[in-house]
Amino acid sequence: MATLQAGQTLGVYRIVRLLGAGGFGAVYEARQAPLDRQVALKVLHRELLQHREVMARFFNEAKALSRLVHPSIVQVSDFGHAPDGTAYLVMEYLHGQSLSSRLGQLAARGQRMPVQSVLQVGFQLADVLSVAHAQGVIHRDLKPDNLMLVADALVPEGERVKVLDFGIAKLTDEGERPGALRTATQAVMGSPSYMSPEQCAGAGRVDARTDVYALGCILYAMLTGRPPFVGEGIGEILGQHQFKDPLPVQELAPKVPTALAALVHRLLTKDKTQRPWMNEAANELGTLLSKQTGGGPVVRSKVAEGAGVEAAHSSGGTIQLSTLGQSLGQKQGSTPLWRRTKRAVGVLVGAVSLAGVVLWTLRTVPAPTPSAQVQKPVVALAGAAFPLAVPPPLPVAVPPSSVVSPSSQPVSPPLVPVVWSLDSLPGGATVLDAQGRSLGLTPLRVERPPGTGIAVLRLRKPGYAETPLSLPQDTDQTHQLRLRPLPPPAASPPLVPKPPVLRAPTQKKPTQDDLPFPFEK
Repeated sequence: MATLQAGQTLGVYRIVRLLGAGGFGAVYEARQAPLDRQVALKVLHRELLQHREVMARFFNEAKALSRLVHPSIVQVSDFGHAPDGTAYLVMEYLHGQSLSSRLGQLAARGQRMPVQSVLQVGFQLADVLSVAHAQGVIHRDLKPDNLMLVADALVPEGERVKVLDFGIAKLTDEGERPGALRTATQAVMGSPSYMSPEQCAGAGRVDARTDVYALGCILYAMLTGRPPFVGEGIGEILGQHQFKDPLPVQELAPKVPTALAALVHRLLTKDKTQRPWMNEAANELGTLLSKQTGGGPVVRSKVAEGAGVEAAHSSGGTIQLSTLGQSLGQKQGSTPLWRRTKRAVGVLVGAVSLAGVVLWTLRTVPAPTPSAQVQKPVVALAGAAFPLAVPPPLPVAVPPSSVVSPSSQPVSPPLVPVVWSLDSLPGGATVLDAQGRSLGLTPLRVERPPGTGIAVLRLRKPGYAETPLSLPQDTDQTHQLRLRPLPPPAASPPLVPKPPVLRAPTQKKPTQDDLPFPFEK
């Protein structure tokens, strides 16, 4: 494994320093001539150039990244072979800190990442992975080492998540083409602490929900300070992923909100068919983030309906879709120029009229008291939530007949019910509450007053295993569970009649009456 030296050139790239190295290659800081631009240069070890599968996987990263456009994706500007045959990738150079390094610093101080920061990182990560999955790209090696926190003034707390290392990413349409390179069915690929149960068993069963499980592991590590499973060896960790349930999040971190803890454990479900899709996870994280910050809706990246390996499932609520690159408030789709001009003129006329009304109101109504408090709304852009500076509301003249007297009792606002939409495959399953009472048959819509804690329901259908479902009582939920059929009962062996038991006749002892003639003593 030859290491490039500072000052050495690789085509138009001059090496500055080594950033890191692994089993397949090394990453260098380099300068691109003649632009003198700072780049990250990823180089494959020369001894691996003859391995077709390794070469294909190396350039697979460039192919995967070329499909994706998202502010949290590292951009690839060039790739190929240098004149001496060296294989390389050229990526944007990131100034920041890996998530694993951040968690290590917090652990050294006896601290954990704040819940709001966890939600920001988790929401951004789920949002970018939803875009990747819709384009048919599955990462398969998500872990804190592959997540970079970089400075971004548009994101709250000034940091954006960047997803690195798509080297073992799976392109879902590659395996269908003749001559396409396939991964061996029993190959185990990924990082043990963040691998899904199906990934631990072999790569043949891996799909987009493997990234969902890894997201659950990362959220668990950020909230509790450790991954879901720890062990002395790789084999022990792989076995725990497949057969052991992690400790409850709130047992290790009691201050974590119940709804967030419940979501993490749903992401860590062993049966991948029971996990939510990544787009559903992003919606739920966005809702929790909006509640945590006390602000308005968060803005999601646009995911094409039905594209890639998962469709874009919208759960309603506070999630809104937007197209990446569009300005705030711009609607999707194109609008003719004449209509945009007409609309702009209408807005201008309305603004002038409104200004006149405001000036007249300010002259006729006294100013509000200094003690009035105005809550600022919060908005999120591309996976980020931050407060908007808005002027205080204008005072409004109230007619005397509508003034409420001090003796009037305040009217409490009506409670908004929590809605659970439940379905099963196959349908017609009975939904039971914790007391065993039937709530109805699937598909079922349940409306109930909001509460605290977790409600445990059970889905029961003859011929299928009973399936539990845990739901937070303060959040709308949508679930479709696949019921597992029970094995058919074993056939009983045919009854064979037992043969009768033959017994020898008993000999009766003769008496005097039995003798042919009398006798005397």
